[in-house]
Amino acid sequence: MEKNLIKDAKEASVLLLNKTVNAVRNVSARYRSVLSAGFFALLSQTANAVSKLPEDERDITGSKTNIKNDDKVDFENTINFAEATTSHTVKSHDKYNGVDMKFSEMEAPDIGHLFESGMNPYVMGSNRYLGLYQMDIGSTMDTFFFGLKQKNKVIWPGIKKDYPKLVKLGKNMEARRSKAFITMFGNLSKTKEFRQKMDNYMRIVKYEPVYASLRKIPELDFDTRGKVFLATVMSATNQNPLPKVIAGIYETALHRAKAQAAKQKRNVTTADIIKNSYDVRKEKWGLANRYKEECRLALDWLNFEETMERIRKAKAKHAKKRAEHQSVIKQQPHFAQINSLATPKKTHHLLPQKPLPQIIVVKGKKGR
Repeated sequence: MEKNLIKDAKEASVLLLNKTVNAVRNVSARYRSVLSAGFFALLSQTANAVSKLPEDERDITGSKTNIKNDDKVDFENTINFAEATTSHTVKSHDKYNGVDMKFSEMEAPDIGHLFESGMNPYVMGSNRYLGLYQMDIGSTMDTFFFGLKQKNKVIWPGIKKDYPKLVKLGKNMEARRSKAFITMFGNLSKTKEFRQKMDNYMRIVKYEPVYASLRKIPELDFDTRGKVFLATVMSATNQNPLPKVIAGIYETALHRAKAQAAKQKRNVTTADIIKNSYDVRKEKWGLANRYKEECRLALDWLNFEETMERIRKAKAKHAKKRAEHQSVIKQQPHFAQINSLATPKKTHHLLPQKPLPQIIVVKGKKGR
């Protein structure tokens, strides 16, 4: 009987294997390796380890079987970012102008903050400029505090109602040179609310007119260039807020970038325009050392942002393919376990015995 059970179990195993192989053959080549690998993984104890991983780690560990060769190369080139370096040799942070700048934490105004005030809101430059943006403590501070009107239209409402103590302490240009005012202005500049006020003021009063002029330049595609490009525009505008001047810088930069790209038979990139914009600024305004360092920061940050975007797209693509593969696997028939196909052990019960016929002895008279 034991030999028969072993024989039945072997036959059941062969039957299950043949059914699985036929099922895999019926699936397109795109998914075949996944199904085969998945079947044999189910027969091993190591399959349980993967299911215990976090979702994002399971995506990465499954990348070798879940994507095509071309996609696999693209995915592996981008997914192994590992904080500081990828296959594209991209930094996640570095020192610029003596300050360690972490790209993942940077905002567009920060390039201006770094090269205007060194990120220090207490700095008084040349006894005329103060704060992260090195605002002119004369006319610029006046409009920041008390508001700005143009053609009877309020462009900026001012901050007098929100920060009455600060405005009272810095009521005029001379008062704004005092240590007490500089300290209060610097302390407030460290708060999110006050910094947002400064950013809004700069955007509405200084930057928006420049943005409007840049949108008129054919092929510059101002609104599609991203926040690093925007940061370089902000930086230039901090130095000269005249829209005509800034538009001239970027129009010249675009013209040069197109000529260089045409020689190399390729399209113009955002990095091309940024690099040329700093060259033009250097020719117009000098400051060669500053612009060299500022351009290095902008290009490194841009490279970081572009790499992170490739990673996001690769992850999304990988997740989509993984979902497709999982869907195909779920559609396959579920086979019974091997032990359930084995011949069940028969139990033999004793048959009830029929009662033996009884011999009945009848007592009677003896015959003659």
